[in-house]
Amino acid sequence: MSNNPPETHHRKTWFGVTARVTIGPGFMHRAGIGRIAIPHPPAANWLLRQGMPGDLQRRLSFIHEFAHFQTAPVVLACMTALFTLAFLRNRHGFAEILILLASIQALWEILSEGLMILEAPAAYRAWYGGIPLWPRILFWTIGSLVAAAGWLVVFTVAP
Repeated sequence: MSNNPPETHHRKTWFGVTARVTIGPGFMHRAGIGRIAIPHPPAANWLLRQGMPGDLQRRLSFIHEFAHFQTAPVVLACMTALFTLAFLRNRHGFAEILILLASIQALWEILSEGLMILEAPAAYRAWYGGIPLWPRILFWTIGSLVAAAGWLVVFTVAP
């Protein structure tokens, strides 16, 4: 992915916002709306696309990044619920907030990749034909555990 020049795509979400994703130059991605674009390392894309040809990695990275925009309302609802519960249950120390933030990010990655599978299950199987399984197992296992950690912070009994 890093040898290709930067490439930008625009797509309209189901709720009417036009999103923009730029992949490159180098390893970084940028995603945003209007003039606001957030640079970020493509950690989930990097892990999930191990063993794929570069052009397929890039194509699936765009699909995954746009899936973040499509799932944003669900993530915002979960984040609101999680943080509201954390504050109501007096679970808002520095460590707890960090865990909640990591939990929300993991949930967002899971929802984005899950949407890719839901929208094109046959294509997803074809894209991963002959590709090692271990990166996906790692992604789904770690992602699920980190996503669950936020809810454990909120619902475990305080000492």
